[in-house]
Amino acid sequence: MVDLNPVYQDAKKELIQTLWQIVDTANSQELGDLIKSICESYDELQKCEVDSLRLESAVEQGKQRYKQISDTFPPLNLENWDQYARDRAPSLRDYIHGVEEVAEPPQITEQDRLLRALPYIWQDPQCMLPDDEGTEEGVQIEGGRLELICPITCRPFQQPMVSKKCGHVFDKEGITNYFDGHSSRDCPQGACVQKLALRDFVPDDIMKLRCLIQGKRTQNEDETPLDVL
Repeated sequence: MVDLNPVYQDAKKELIQTLWQIVDTANSQELGDLIKSICESYDELQKCEVDSLRLESAVEQGKQRYKQISDTFPPLNLENWDQYARDRAPSLRDYIHGVEEVAEPPQITEQDRLLRALPYIWQDPQCMLPDDEGTEEGVQIEGGRLELICPITCRPFQQPMVSKKCGHVFDKEGITNYFDGHSSRDCPQGACVQKLALRDFVPDDIMKLRCLIQGKRTQNEDETPLDVL
């Protein structure tokens, strides 16, 4: 069968590129409908991905059953030629049945994590994500909500970077200055003793999305006419 995984991954990349574009350019009033459309598209994409894996599993299982049955039949020769011509031989299609569960569910990529987080972040940019329960160590938490402030610069994140080793998040400017003149240092997050180097940090797209949506919400509040308030 054709490997459709690259197709699905490319489709997720397209969704994320569209997401960044609309968050950057759309006004706060229309942003909600556009994000809802992306979430619905991702849900459909996930269903198609699972259906493809189910079909792939069904075909593989059907091949195994077909081979087991075929091995019980005598080899074709002149003596049984008429019998084979008279009796319908088994077909692979006869042994391909639907499967409820796939042997291996789709692998969760960074793209999946971002798209899965999107509806929650849209509702509340500072929310704890369901998949992140107990793992949001990279940011300050105030009353069960995440602070979108860099612990080093004490300013809102502009280019959030996350440590691949300990998961703590800092702004690019702050962490770059922190490592200036040092090849490695202890993590600047309090109580973390992880030794880090600047190369251990990568862009944190989920935090970036939080900050952008929070910015749009703040912009919408600032634009609200006084007579509406």
